[in-house]
Amino acid sequence: MKKHVYPNGLTLIVDEAPQLMSVAIGAWVKTGTRNEDLDSWGLSHFLEHMLFKGSKKRGAMEISKAVDRVGGDFNAFTTREHTCFHFYLPAKELDLGVELLKEILFRPLFAAKEIEKERQVILQEIAMVKESPEEDSFDRFIEKCFGKHSLGRNILGSAESISRLTRKEIFDFFHRHYRPENMVIALSGALKFERARRAFSVLGDHAWPNRTESREIQARWGMDPPGATVPGFWWMNSDTEQAHVLMGIPAPVQSSKDRMTATIIQQYLGGGMSSVLFDQIREKKGWAYSVYANAIEFLDASIFTLYAGVKSERVADTLAVFRKELTKLAKQGIPPSELKRIQESLICSFELSMESSESRMMAISHSELFFKKDLSFREYVKIVRSIRGSNVQRLIERWLKSGLPTVYVLGKKPKKPALWKSVASESLKLTHQEVQTDR
Repeated sequence: MKKHVYPNGLTLIVDEAPQLMSVAIGAWVKTGTRNEDLDSWGLSHFLEHMLFKGSKKRGAMEISKAVDRVGGDFNAFTTREHTCFHFYLPAKELDLGVELLKEILFRPLFAAKEIEKERQVILQEIAMVKESPEEDSFDRFIEKCFGKHSLGRNILGSAESISRLTRKEIFDFFHRHYRPENMVIALSGALKFERARRAFSVLGDHAWPNRTESREIQARWGMDPPGATVPGFWWMNSDTEQAHVLMGIPAPVQSSKDRMTATIIQQYLGGGMSSVLFDQIREKKGWAYSVYANAIEFLDASIFTLYAGVKSERVADTLAVFRKELTKLAKQGIPPSELKRIQESLICSFELSMESSESRMMAISHSELFFKKDLSFREYVKIVRSIRGSNVQRLIERWLKSGLPTVYVLGKKPKKPALWKSVASESLKLTHQEVQTDR
């Protein structure tokens, strides 16, 4: 990976992959839900939608046709910390990607009629998530983990916050956060670094329209560390066929090696059909169709999460298996043969991803945004193979000592309160004061 910072603060990172025939371009804005207050909740995601709706030169359909004409793809996504706009194009069409990015980043129209249409689309999106219990349960779980910190809010916003957003607020947020010094442009594919540097100089050599000179771009409270996660047990009563069970433990990470060790733990416990939890909960007991582990990572916080969708009467049993396997891992570590298998699997998966310019672009973006350095394939392999069973044990022990778990269940609640409260106290050893409920 090669890197260049332009005079206006825009960062360019390039991964040269001459063996490919494509180029992937990602424009990363260091802005997401954590930069919003309650009045602007959902604005980052709203902006993601609006930048597809046209500029002064091209309307939304013209932008789509320009990409479709060359067989490419243009999409975007919003996270709690970043917003990304990404192109997938034939390598010879690099200039088209630069031109379209310039249009949407410099002078988007944000036409009033388009804002109202997209507002309705997002309100439908919010309603759709509420009808997806698994997705909704994850949003509610993260909210419980981070309490009132903005990281705990869902990405879409609420029906109320989206309904009251004005065109002026959208423009103000856009000009405050969509600034060159708050962005990273990442490219991977069949191109040379110097070619990319020259092409993006149109974005990097000058001040952008309507941006002030101030570098105070981040909302200070939004970038405050979220602090300790909130422990406790919540059971949200819902008339769903399954109970969606989530258990999270604070997972502080201190280095790229820690993050890789966390990935190995994730793969071992719930990374697929050969994982421990899949074997214990699905294959041997038949309690769940879906069961997995997930490391939810932010710049300054992370939660190691276990999930299963089971019948309500199996919630206590499922949580007992979660706790048993975490404790067992802390005491015994990963068997050497399993550790080696997972390491080789991760290396092979990374190697296969090198065949895709989009995957390569995402990988170098992650390295830059989270570590401020290039994590090459060679370095990745070195880190993965350097991890020992003792590293796994030390990390999981640190996690288990760093705080009590956060547990969230969405499903039919037992009729007797004492019954579901005993699930918390017996399975997770939480105190009476930490057992809470949503009505």
